[in-house]
Amino acid sequence: MNFLKKLFRPLTFVSYADLATFTSATLGFLAITYIIDGTVESYIVALLLLPISAIIDGMDGALARKFGTKHDYGKYFDSISDSICFGIAPSILVYSLYYDIDKGPALDILNDDMQIEFRYNIENLIAITASLMIALLSLFRLARFTVGEQGSNKYFEGLPSLGLTMFIVVISIKYSLINEFDNVLVPLSIGLVSLLTVTTIPYAKARAGFLKPILFGILVLFLTVALRFFNDELWEIIWFAAFALYMLYFAIIPALIFKGTFEE
Repeated sequence: MNFLKKLFRPLTFVSYADLATFTSATLGFLAITYIIDGTVESYIVALLLLPISAIIDGMDGALARKFGTKHDYGKYFDSISDSICFGIAPSILVYSLYYDIDKGPALDILNDDMQIEFRYNIENLIAITASLMIALLSLFRLARFTVGEQGSNKYFEGLPSLGLTMFIVVISIKYSLINEFDNVLVPLSIGLVSLLTVTTIPYAKARAGFLKPILFGILVLFLTVALRFFNDELWEIIWFAAFALYMLYFAIIPALIFKGTFEE
């Protein structure tokens, strides 16, 4: 027994907070596998897993404060987990939902006879660009958050990667091939919103007075996706509530923070 404890010594440092991070990362990985499956049902399951991952991801800090930890690399571990759940997973999701290989390559310089022929498809080009922006900007934002002082700040600086992922979930559950919707403005909008992750706009953190409203918004979004999975027509009505709650977080609360509404 002592030999095994010595052999697997790093595992003896695992805390309750780490278990939450492990669980969140696992759900992010599973979401990717469902996205790769490429069916409407599997896409919806992936959209169900991401909000659950978001809720569990928010628990690790509270667990660390309550039960403590045996190491000092928790924030790096959490950042790596977030890069899977809220960087890579949503990037692959956007590519899968909005890139249509039947429309031709996004960008190509050789034809089938291996002769130089410049070709492109603007819709696929926008889709793959949006997907790439999500991955790169989310990773950059997470790295900046990890080494910076944002963890101790009252507000996030720039749209958090989790917030961007929830935007992608709320938009794609309604406006994507899941519902046979095809419009280039959707991936274009997602790509533009991803730029907010590298701004200095203040966004609320899921703590103090914002904890319950943010949690409620994520649960409403989860309910929307769940109802869509079971083809319950009520999902379209609930979707408007989920979208309104997200816009409250996305645009209205930052404006109120700028005005100092929440300052004592």
